[in-house]
Amino acid sequence: MENDLRKYVSQNFKRSEILDFVQRDFPEYTWSTATLDRRLRHFGIYYINYDTPVAAVSDAVQKELEGPGKLLGYRAMNQKLRTEHNVQVPRHLVYNVMAELDPEGLEARNLQRKKKKVKGHFTSEGPLWVVSLDGHDKLCGYQNSTFPLGVYAGIDTFSRKILFLFVCYSNSNPLVIGKMYLRYLFESQMLPRNLRVDRGTETGKMATIHVFLLNQHGIMDDPTDSIIYGPSTSNKIERWWRELHERLEKFFKEQLVALLRGREYDPHVALHRQLLAYVFIPIVQRECDIFVKYWNCHRIRGQDKLEIPAGVPDHIFSFPEQYGGTNMGIPLSNDQLREVAEVSGVMDEDVFDFIDPRVKGECLQLLPNPEKVESKNAIEAFRFLKRNITSP
Repeated sequence: MENDLRKYVSQNFKRSEILDFVQRDFPEYTWSTATLDRRLRHFGIYYINYDTPVAAVSDAVQKELEGPGKLLGYRAMNQKLRTEHNVQVPRHLVYNVMAELDPEGLEARNLQRKKKKVKGHFTSEGPLWVVSLDGHDKLCGYQNSTFPLGVYAGIDTFSRKILFLFVCYSNSNPLVIGKMYLRYLFESQMLPRNLRVDRGTETGKMATIHVFLLNQHGIMDDPTDSIIYGPSTSNKIERWWRELHERLEKFFKEQLVALLRGREYDPHVALHRQLLAYVFIPIVQRECDIFVKYWNCHRIRGQDKLEIPAGVPDHIFSFPEQYGGTNMGIPLSNDQLREVAEVSGVMDEDVFDFIDPRVKGECLQLLPNPEKVESKNAIEAFRFLKRNITSP
């Protein structure tokens, strides 16, 4: 219980929202706001730790500014300090520290200076009514082929919770996307009612898996109607890609472009592509996981013309009734999932490993844990492997 309470407070949930989680997860206890406050005090858990030295805040902010955190505004930085560094201080203190350490960057990230698009009208029945899925190619470079760093993700359109995100050498391989979607279904045990995807060959396996499972429940006369096709520009995850690019991907794009312009990386050399994938994929995945964690527990403010709730994505997804919605997900059994895995064949082979076995063996000897490399050192890790591994 103590760990859960610390997690909820670090994620900045309101007390009323924490009550929903603890009443669900610890029904053996009687809960009220007063009871919650007593237990928080008993465990010494507070939203703000006023005894935190300014030096500790500066150190944490400085560490973030050396990585993708340099792309965050002070609100997002404050949330990341809470969840990743256990630094729980007022937002104005984070702002002041950032203004001292990175005044130009703070001013450049001022959202009030950016033009805003006119928003359209959108509604949703509840969580898992429509899940929007799409690939993101900003890290792939020219013609989506310069760097083997594709991203693919799914977002629940009601709660705006990111359900899954993966980084791989290709986000246009139908086997890769099908396998990741099935992996998500195994973890969640819930099938969305509708998928909103682009009309492309990369979504074929995923769509087949979805329709196969939906057909077993007999909910729709024609389960193929659950696959909603349309252009990327009207896909609800498209707006979130901008958040990811502005707040994370730009950091890595600078390193990738530096390698390309310095002629240290040749996209036509297979060894270069494999070494870059070995280093960057786990590092970018780690940072994306952290960003998704932040996104799912940050508070979304109300927006005009959008009849979807304001609040914290994790809380909206878990308790949709409080926001006028209903969880529309369809429960799945392990037998159903194992059957579709066998029929689809997406789990038969390791579609993620495209690195030559000899090259991978040498990489593992020289750099056994690339996911532990600091983001700022990813470019040096690539250079290190390139110096020590040669083509056969």
